[in-house]
Amino acid sequence: MAFALGKNDVNKINRVLRELLDQSESTGCLVCDHSGYVLAQQGVDTQDPLLISALGAGVFTASRELARILGEDKFSAVFHQGEKKSIFICAVNQDVLLVVIFTNEASVGLVRLYAGPAADAIRGTLEEVRTRIDTMQEAPEYTFVLNDSKGGLFSKNTDATKGQ
Repeated sequence: MAFALGKNDVNKINRVLRELLDQSESTGCLVCDHSGYVLAQQGVDTQDPLLISALGAGVFTASRELARILGEDKFSAVFHQGEKKSIFICAVNQDVLLVVIFTNEASVGLVRLYAGPAADAIRGTLEEVRTRIDTMQEAPEYTFVLNDSKGGLFSKNTDATKGQ
């Protein structure tokens, strides 16, 4: 089942990301699918957001497998601490991740505190999109189409992707 993100949906997610940056004192954040495709980003100007999202998605997938091996249902977040910068990755839902980049001047506790509500808000927006598309016969022209864990497609909507 695919669902499409319209311009208003992306704007909602970007507002959540900007608020997260302000509240958590982070330097950048992005939302990506489980394959690493960027859905939205804020403040990730000096780094390559596509590379960060792809590697972050890989790290998160590896952590899910580690959880399974250890007998856990899942790990819901991954934290990597560096000398100057750190990264926090958490699941928005089964298919989407929230990645937060911050310097050591910001507190990891503050990042974790505000990342949870941000992930909840993004999840709500994605559920609205899924509900809206589920009730339509044919998808109108949307900005992006994102398949769930079976597909991983993230591109401009074309006639080939309508109604998927």
